[in-house]
Amino acid sequence: MATKKCYLVSANTSAGFVSFFGYVLKDAERAYIIKGGPGCGKSTFIRKAGEELLDSGFDVDFIYCSADKDSLDGIFVHDVNMAIVDGTAPHVIEPKYPGAVERILYFGDFWDIDYLRSHKDKIRYFIDEIGYEYNKYFNYMKNAKLIHDKLEAEYTKGMDFDRADILTEQMIKETIIGKKNKMGSEVHRFAGALTPQGQVSFYNQLTVGIKNRYILKGRPGTGKSTMEKKIAKAALEAGYDVEYYHCAFDPDSIDMIIIPELSFAMLDGTAPHVFDPEEGDKLVDMFRFVNTKIVREEEDPIKSIAEEYREEINKAKKVYERIKRLHDELEKYYVDATDFNEVDALRRRIVNYIKAMKEQ
Repeated sequence: MATKKCYLVSANTSAGFVSFFGYVLKDAERAYIIKGGPGCGKSTFIRKAGEELLDSGFDVDFIYCSADKDSLDGIFVHDVNMAIVDGTAPHVIEPKYPGAVERILYFGDFWDIDYLRSHKDKIRYFIDEIGYEYNKYFNYMKNAKLIHDKLEAEYTKGMDFDRADILTEQMIKETIIGKKNKMGSEVHRFAGALTPQGQVSFYNQLTVGIKNRYILKGRPGTGKSTMEKKIAKAALEAGYDVEYYHCAFDPDSIDMIIIPELSFAMLDGTAPHVFDPEEGDKLVDMFRFVNTKIVREEEDPIKSIAEEYREEINKAKKVYERIKRLHDELEKYYVDATDFNEVDALRRRIVNYIKAMKEQ
C-alpha cells in the first residue's frame, strides 16, 4: 500500500524565513522546479500530481506551505526519487545541475501578459504591501522570542539539569542499541508551523506505526529540546538515520526526532502543539526536575512575562492574517491571467512520464 507522509521544510520563524529545501533535493535524481507568480496553479499542480501518483501506488511526501495551510510547496516521489517543488520566493530554488537533474517549469508561459500589465498598479500595491507587512510580522516574532527567552530564564532558575542529564543518558542506553555498519544520515524539517489560518501539526501522521513513542512535557527552558538533540546525536554516531523536526517559532530548538530504524520518536507535546500520550506512549515529564519553591508559575515575574509573550504572538498572528488576505487579492489577478488548460496538460504529461519511469 502506498505511503503518504506530510511535513513542512520552510517556516516564517522568529529568526526570519528558514528553509530546509536542500534536504528535499539532495537525494533527488530528478527534480522539477516550478517558477511563476501567485495564483497561477503551482500548488494545485503539485497536489494533483501527488494525489494521482499516490493513487497509482507511489510513496509520496507532501510538503506543506507555512504561509497557507491549504497549499503545497512540493512533493517527493520515493519510488523514482523525484521532486516537484515551488521554486519561487520566499523559497527561491535554482537548478544546481540544470538539465542533468533539474528542469524548470515556467508557468509565466501560460499568462496573458497584456492583462497583467493592465493591472500593474494594483499588482505592485499588493506585492509591496505584503513585503511591508512581513517586516512587521518578523519584528513581532523577534520580540516574542526575546520575551520567551526571559520566560525560559525564570524556569531555568529552578531546573535541576543534573537529574535531567542522568535521565537522558539512561534513555540513550535503553534506546540506542548496537551500532550500524554505516554513517548515520540526517534530514531537517518542520512537523508543524504557525500559519495565517492557525497552528498546523503533523505529529500523528508522521509517527504512524512508530512502536516507541515518547511524549515530552514541560515548560520553556526545562531541557526538552536538549534531550532530543543528545539522543539524536548518539543515534547518528551509532550509524542510525535521524529525522530532525525543528520548532517553527525558534528554529534552533527541536520539537521532534524520529529514528526510523529503531522505530523511535520523541516529541514535545506542550503548547502550541499540545499532544497528550496515547495508549502505548511513554510520558517524559521534565517539570518534575523544577523546584516549585523557586519557580512560582502563578506569580510574577512568570505570570506577567507569559502574558507579555501571548500579546506579542497575537500581534504577529493578526499581521499574518492580513498578509494572507492581501495575498488572496493578489492571486486573483494571476488566476484571471492564467490558462489553466495548459497547466493541466503539462501536469498530465509529467505524471504520465513519472508513471512510465516506474515501469522501466
